[in-house]
Amino acid sequence: MLRNNPMRFGSDDFIFSRQGLLVAKMPFDTTDQTSVSGFNITGAQPVGTARRIIFKIGDELYKFVDGNLTAYDGAGEFDDVIAGGNTVDELLALTDIPAFVGKKIFPIIALEAPADAVALPTIKMSLNAAAGTDIYNKPVETPVYELAAADDGTPRIADIVADIAATGTATCTVEVRIRDSSGNWSDYVPLAEAKNQEGTAVQFRITYAVRTLDGSDAVKLNSITIRHNMGATSVSGDTADLYSVVQSYENDLQTCYVVVKHKRLIDSKIIAYVNFMKPTARREFIDLGVSDGTRQQFILGVDGVKDTGIDQNTLRLFADGVPITNYGYNVEVSEVTISVEAGKAITASYDYGHDVEEWIEMPQVLDSQPYQDGTYMSKFMYTLPDDATADKQLSNVRLRLYRPSGRVDRELLGYATGTMQQFVLPHAAKQDSIILDGAEFSYDSDSQILTAVAPKGTELVITYDYVGEQQTIYSWTAGWAVAV
Repeated sequence: MLRNNPMRFGSDDFIFSRQGLLVAKMPFDTTDQTSVSGFNITGAQPVGTARRIIFKIGDELYKFVDGNLTAYDGAGEFDDVIAGGNTVDELLALTDIPAFVGKKIFPIIALEAPADAVALPTIKMSLNAAAGTDIYNKPVETPVYELAAADDGTPRIADIVADIAATGTATCTVEVRIRDSSGNWSDYVPLAEAKNQEGTAVQFRITYAVRTLDGSDAVKLNSITIRHNMGATSVSGDTADLYSVVQSYENDLQTCYVVVKHKRLIDSKIIAYVNFMKPTARREFIDLGVSDGTRQQFILGVDGVKDTGIDQNTLRLFADGVPITNYGYNVEVSEVTISVEAGKAITASYDYGHDVEEWIEMPQVLDSQPYQDGTYMSKFMYTLPDDATADKQLSNVRLRLYRPSGRVDRELLGYATGTMQQFVLPHAAKQDSIILDGAEFSYDSDSQILTAVAPKGTELVITYDYVGEQQTIYSWTAGWAVAV
């Protein structure tokens, strides 16, 4: 047992350092190459700092030993890579690397510097690779894009759309694979087959193809757009939700009203909600970093802290002040992916900080008023308290369509007269569930009229299951009033 606390009395030395572990998200792809003749590695390694590199191919880790690619016995964590990885000089000495041909290689780089270092180590890597024949097809795999989910839900993809510009006979084929909730990946499939599929992440394979190399064939993938929910079921056995678009009214809001024109409701209901939010904040030309000439990912934020609630429609990227039009983004994880010439200052402008939706149920002030054309109208209204209106300038509404279900068990309709009788059932009965003791009957599900014949004096006792009528919304309107 220590008799003194060395930390308290300063009788011991403690060494601190700056450390970083870089794991490539995009590989060196040599699947179309026939030779790899070495590395191009630049950057700085000031005195007292260290740079060490290993490689991941498939699920295995490797390093070079005496010029040969050899299985690496470490875990690929910072401590073992900085101690056992290859130095830059060892890699630059390689002039022929046949083991890299036809592979996808992910570098893993460890950087270390003393805590008081004036200059930090930097690194930029590429491969010298060549193909012995002309290449007319080029497949490219994107990074993995995570799909944000609500709680433990699994997102469902609505659709994926690719925007492609081609000239001549050039083509671009985009395929997607989907990771399920268990972490298993599907095969690559056409984008159309992803519709209504559930998944936690997606990855795209893009295949560019030309028939000539004289410049008359050209193709460019402008964007890939994926729409999905957050994993919460919007339509279940008895409910469906309709949402309006969030809009800014540039004034503090207080009152919202919703008018719905719909088919007659008997069992089913319409419930309205309103959401009020504060306006977003704005970033203008914030510094993301410097391009290195390769495909890079930058976080959207300041001082390494990611911004949340980014409005993708306002996102703009610039390289040395010039707009970048070819980039990828994932606002759910606050990252952008670019590939521009090296040495460019990358900046971004966007709106961020969307509030979390808070749904308030709106009282119904008019209950299904009928019109001459057979339609009905319901009206809802809600007013915020006076002390809750500050900065509530954004709003949208939600309609919940509720279809209840239940069972009527041995209800007495009346007594038979011995002639044909008709009864309007109070609920929309499921026809195959109707039991009417001692009578012959028929049922019209549209009018909910039951027609029955039974001997005079017979008790007409009915049992049936029911579900609320199918709802039809003809139109709906929402309006807001500002706080005064």
